[in-house]
This record gives sequence, C-alpha cells and structure tokens, in this order.
Amino acid sequence: MKRAIAFLLFGSALAAVTVMLVMAQVARPTYDLEKIVAVAVFFFSLPVAALAGCLDAYLARAFAIPLRAPLIATAGAVISSGLAYVLFNWFLPSPSFLAFFAIGGAACAGLCSLLANEYGGQQPAVYANSLLRS
Repeated sequence: MKRAIAFLLFGSALAAVTVMLVMAQVARPTYDLEKIVAVAVFFFSLPVAALAGCLDAYLARAFAIPLRAPLIATAGAVISSGLAYVLFNWFLPSPSFLAFFAIGGAACAGLCSLLANEYGGQQPAVYANSLLRS
C-alpha cells in the first residue's frame, strides 16, 4: 500500500508541482494556463507511475535499493518518453524534445523508488551480494 501511494500520488503530484514552478519562472504569471498544464501532466504521469510502481514492487523481492533505484529510474525514463512519443508525435517539433520527458520520468520514478523503500522491514529474499556471486 505504501508503494502505491508513493508512486501514484507523490510521483504525479511532484510532476505537476514541478511544471507549475517551471512555468511560473519562465513566463509571466498566467495561473489558468499553469493549472491546466499541471492537471494534464498529473494525469499523464499516472500511467508512468503505475507501471514503474509495479516494476519496483516486482524487483523489491530480488534487489536491494542501491541496485533497484537506478533500474526504476531508467524504466521511468523509457516509459515516459515512450508514452510521450506515442501521444505527442504529431505535436512535438523534433524527437530530441523527448529528453525532457525522459529526465522528468527518471527523476520522479527514482525518487519514488527511494521513498517507497521499507527501511527496517523484512529483508528481500535474495540479497544484492548473492546476485553478484558466481
């Protein structure tokens, strides 16, 4: 339950607040446009957070957090840029614009993976050191 809350609520809210802060710094204060874009980003980031949260829950049994967080960040970058390419291919000026989605998806998914880690809880079934042994 804690993992779902961390990924779905915190990750999506983090993306929306970040967009509002960036838009407030870049342009003059047009709060109506900022709110509309923030709501759109919130709903855009929900499927990204759901997929990254499912992958994090699956990997939590096998990997320790120092190995799992970069993997989840990479998965968040791939998922968010892939979804942006599918949805906004007709709107984006060039494919290099997808780097913004990838950076945002990686930051949100990696941070949510760190926050969803249950410190002091049960240890994973397979430790990270045993995965590196031959």
